Amino acid sequence: MLFKSSRRILNLLSSSSSSQARQVPNLILGRLKHSHIGIVSAAFNKGQRRNGVKDGPTVIKEAGLIKRLQEFDLKVIDYGTVSMEKLERNSSLQLGPDGERHHDAVLAYNRELASLVRKVIQENGLCLTLGGDHSIAIGTINGHAQANPDHQVVVLWVDAHADINTGGSSASGNMHGMPVSHHLRELAKDVNRLPESWPTPCMSGNHIAYIGLRDVEDCEQKFLDDLGILAFSMKEVEKLGIFEVINQCFKHLQPSTDRPLHLSFDIDALDPLEAPSTGTPVRGGLSLREGVSIVEAVRETGFLKAMDLVEVNPELGSEKDVKLTLQATKTILLAALAGRRGAF
Repeated sequence: MLFKSSRRILNLLSSSSSSQARQVPNLILGRLKHSHIGIVSAAFNKGQRRNGVKDGPTVIKEAGLIKRLQEFDLKVIDYGTVSMEKLERNSSLQLGPDGERHHDAVLAYNRELASLVRKVIQENGLCLTLGGDHSIAIGTINGHAQANPDHQVVVLWVDAHADINTGGSSASGNMHGMPVSHHLRELAKDVNRLPESWPTPCMSGNHIAYIGLRDVEDCEQKFLDDLGILAFSMKEVEKLGIFEVINQCFKHLQPSTDRPLHLSFDIDALDPLEAPSTGTPVRGGLSLREGVSIVEAVRETGFLKAMDLVEVNPELGSEKDVKLTLQATKTILLAALAGRRGAF
């Protein structure tokens, strides 16, 4: 059955797990009011080869993110920026055992980021991390898992790319294409870690679902197929409709009090006509309306605990391109965190 609104998706979840839904105190009219939000800036670019992406968090906040959220009676705490200063003292390229570019630097940064994400979730209940490139999801998901050691974090990954490569399977060596593999128990033996074995895998293939895929390498597709990971390409989004895709993702992930939800949203999930200023744009993506539908539905589950918004690069494209990308980014964030449509 095709769901025609995210409200009906919430009703489905509530009917199948009403005991969990009743544990959420602020679930009113199907919408969770996050009274406290902690924001972390992950100004990081070593997971790929374009410098400007580290400025994404700054331009998003300068566009008025915090003030706009506060207008909806949300208490927002800015935890500042996880700095790259230590890493930049040694800016030479260091490869990992399988050719991963900046391997140790990427993981060292993410370990620090994970510690802050854990702190934010424990203190505020919801953490928004602004990237930076998508390698920061190594840290954000690990930190989310640390904050909920007795619960199983489940992840909705909205992206044009699967980002499930390992060092051995990646053609580019760019670690923004590898964050998912670092968390999967099934791929643990294929992933190179820091000497202290960080990060420890925190989920299995059935704890993640994808929406928006359209640029997946053959080796990544094999990982998805072999692990039975639920993944919707844009072809399937077009065939089924966005609400049916969202419904199937939630039925699979079963977010609840004991299964807190992590949303990792790469702005390149949107079609480049909507968000051109990003490092790896791929035509044929989600419309802005479809992107908003996803994040609205995520918010309305009541179980969102962490969100990443990544890969906004203000150095790419014209001034008009940057403005358009920021407009889309702001629309997505406002819908996800305040339940409001429109820009800041």
